[in-house]
Order: sequence, then structure tokens, then C-alpha cells
Amino acid sequence: MAEEKRHEEQEFSFVKEKIKKQPFYQNKNLRRAGIRLLFSVLCGLAACLAFVLARPWMEQTFGKKEMTEITIPAEEEEQQDTEEDEEPEEEEAEEETAPQDPVVITQPQELEAEDYATLYAKLKEVADAAAQSLAAVTVSSSDTDWFNETYENRRQVSGLLVGNNGVEILILVPYSQVAEADRLQASLADGSTLEAVLKNYDRVTDLAILSVNLADVGEETLESIRIAELGSSRGLKAGDPVIAVGSPAGIAGSVKYGNLVAAGYQTGVTDGSYGLLITDMERSEEGSGVLLNLSGQVVGLIEDVYLHSANESSLTAYAISDMKDVIEHLSNSQDLVYMGIHGADVTEETAALQNIPAGVYVASVEPDSPALASGIQAGDIITEINGREIASLSQIQEMLLKFSRQQAIRVIVMRQGREGYKEIECSVTVDAL
Repeated sequence: MAEEKRHEEQEFSFVKEKIKKQPFYQNKNLRRAGIRLLFSVLCGLAACLAFVLARPWMEQTFGKKEMTEITIPAEEEEQQDTEEDEEPEEEEAEEETAPQDPVVITQPQELEAEDYATLYAKLKEVADAAAQSLAAVTVSSSDTDWFNETYENRRQVSGLLVGNNGVEILILVPYSQVAEADRLQASLADGSTLEAVLKNYDRVTDLAILSVNLADVGEETLESIRIAELGSSRGLKAGDPVIAVGSPAGIAGSVKYGNLVAAGYQTGVTDGSYGLLITDMERSEEGSGVLLNLSGQVVGLIEDVYLHSANESSLTAYAISDMKDVIEHLSNSQDLVYMGIHGADVTEETAALQNIPAGVYVASVEPDSPALASGIQAGDIITEINGREIASLSQIQEMLLKFSRQQAIRVIVMRQGREGYKEIECSVTVDAL
């Protein structure tokens, strides 16, 4: 028995052997994972090094610049700042220079032909300087002839450089002349031609903003152009000299010299009115551009929409002071919303004489307009919008600039009935035209 037991123990002795664990560094799966981890770390370090080395070039080439908002200063602020800046200089001038007796010319002086040429040379200098703020926009569109063959139609329109938001150069043009364009190209002061796109537009004023990618504009081109200086049309009067530049004769680069025939004419538009400058210069069917004062400031935008029946052949322009808010809104891609009314002011004096409420008389309502949809009718008198008392059409025009598309506003109108005028509340959801 003892021998059998010993033999049995020898036979199964391998069961009592100790099994040692394999070292972790000899495990194939762990070694593969380690190699992959090491490879990933090396790739990450290489990518970081490449990014650090290439970052300056990437920022310069593909860096996205921050877009800044275009702001056109109010004329009152500009005038106040100018007066504050000029006061110290005037005081110093008074201290340095003693008062002098006025010079009186007793002998008449005759003007020679050279004087006439000198005068026009000075005017030409003003026009040439303004060319830096102008762009010749080529409008290309496709059309089909009688044989159903497609051809390209091209024409040029004058544009005005009105802003640089850090990303784009903004150009103001007549909307009707670029609305159907398939391609837009802007030629700047140095002759460089760049692709342009339609950024924003307003059907009421027939104005549009084109944008040119700032990254496509070379340094030499940037040095050769300048943003237009918008002056003031408030103090203009009949007889003041003006210069028409851009394409006033329907030809790019044409120039006209003349005088204002009327400077205070107001034309009624949807929800407001704008001032027009009527000149003694002849109007051209394809004319576009701007009017300048003798200081080279823009005082008018040549327009071809609201021509006065008595001056259809005269070159007419929007008064720039009335258009600054429109230009600012369009440049910042903001909507110009409308209600859709045409009206006239009912002053306190008129209201007392006619025995009607004071406010804005609605002469007509545009078809398919927000005003018509809200129930406003011709003959109503608007007296309040969003809790603010309305006394003039210009107030409505000013308030609409602060509203956005699809915003509902509360409009109070007075409507005449059998028992006199009755107050009616309308909810108008304004929209862009």
C-alpha cells in the first residue's frame, strides 16, 4: 500500500508544481498598447510643434477679423465737436493777431480767360480728389435673344465707398441697377477690379450696399482709396454751387458743374419723406453718382426715382442728411421695416381749424402691406405708436428705424364715424419691403 501510495504521488506530482505569472512586459497585448500610446504621444508632439511654427502664417492668411459696426455721427454732434475744437484756436488767433482794418477795393478788376481756367482747375481738383471714394461697378447679366441664344449684357454704375468694417469694403449703389445682376465687379481708384456681392438693399429709397472682401484688397489699393466724407445738406439753399461726380452723364468718370435750383423740396415716400436737391444740370437716363460741395464733401446722392414733374429733365439727388440713417442701417445688415402708409402731418393749428385730431393723416395704404393687414384705412389719423404720441410723419419714420422684422407694434388711430372720431387700436407686424 505504501508503495502504491508513493507511486501515485510520483505519478501526479506535476499537479503540485507552482505556475508563475508571465511578466507584464512580455504580454503581447500590453506591448502593442504601449507602442500605440507612444506613437500617439509622438504624433501629438509633432502636431503641436507644427501648429506653433505655422500659427503666425495661418493667422495672417486665414485669420478671421472681427467685424466692426459702421457708425455715421449725428450732424449735431459733429457740429458741437467742431465748435469745441475751434474755440481754443480762435482764442489763440485773437491773442496773436491784432484787429485789422477791412480792405476795400475801389477799382473794379476784370477777369481774364486765365482766371476762368484757374477757377475750373480748382473745381476739377475737388472732383479728382473725390474719385478716391468712388467705384465703377460693372453689372453683368445674362439674357436671351430672338434665336434663344444666351448672351451677356454689361453696364456700369457709379458706387460710393461708405464704410470699412474690418472685413469688407462697403459700396453704396442704386439698387434697381444691380438687382438683376449675375455678377458684380468693382473697379477702385487705382484701377484694381474685385468681385463684389449684394449685401443689403432698400426698395423705398432704391439704395443698396455691395461688399468687397477686404482680404482681396491689396495694400497699395487700400492706400489709394478712402471712405467718402458725408457732409451736411441742412444749410444748403438755392444758388449754391455743386459738383456732380461718378457717372452723372451716364459715362464712368464724367463730371458736371452747376448750381442748386431748389434745396428744400420734400418728396413723400412710404411711411415718411425725404429731401431732394434739384440742380440746373441736365439729367441722364443712365446717370448715377453723388453731389459734392466745394469742400469735396458728399451732400447728395443722385437718384432717378422721385423726379418732380416740373423738373423731369433736371439732375436730382437725395439730400444726404436725410439718408445717413438709411446708409448706416444698410451697411450693418439691418432691416429697414415699413408699415405701408402715405400721409401728411396734422398740426395742432390744422386740427383746431378743421376740428379733427392732431397726428398723421393716412392718405393711402400700400396694397399687401402690414398696415393694410392690421386694419389701418385711408382717412385714419395716427396719434400714437407703442405708447409714444405721434405728431408728424418724421416721427414715424424715425421710430421705424428702431424696429425689426416681424415685430408687432401697437398703433392707435382715430377713425371718423357717425358720432365723430373714435379711437381704434391696431397691431401692426412690420416687415421689410
